[in-house]
Amino acid sequence: MDNTSQISQSRLPDSTALKQQQLPAYKLQLSATKVLTGFFITGAFCLGMGILLILSAKSTKEIEINYTNTCANCAKLRENAINFDKECTCSIPFYLPETMHGNIYMYYKLYGFYQNLNPYVVSRSNNQLMGRDVKVRLYLL
Repeated sequence: MDNTSQISQSRLPDSTALKQQQLPAYKLQLSATKVLTGFFITGAFCLGMGILLILSAKSTKEIEINYTNTCANCAKLRENAINFDKECTCSIPFYLPETMHGNIYMYYKLYGFYQNLNPYVVSRSNNQLMGRDVKVRLYLL
């Protein structure tokens, strides 16, 4: 019997405040001045970040060149599947009105084209992808 009482006693946790979960709880002492101070500091930080983002966005330069009618011959060539192996190049000369410093990125733009699941499937425009000028239809969810 002594042997069982020793085994059951060895399985008991130590009698410390941590192991017995008797530590004092920390209670936040929030007052109106502390909450308002935190609120205004957070607001000032967000305002500062917003101003920085607006200033950096204003410093970007953007040039938009519509090449729909310029490359219409290539679009007509690609309408027929027989011409898949024929080469068609389209070159568009353009002028930069001012010097651009740093990295320069070029993007193309499709109107009314979305990349989330349902609007993506619904927004496919074969005419626009072939280079034809299309009227924009907006799909609102």
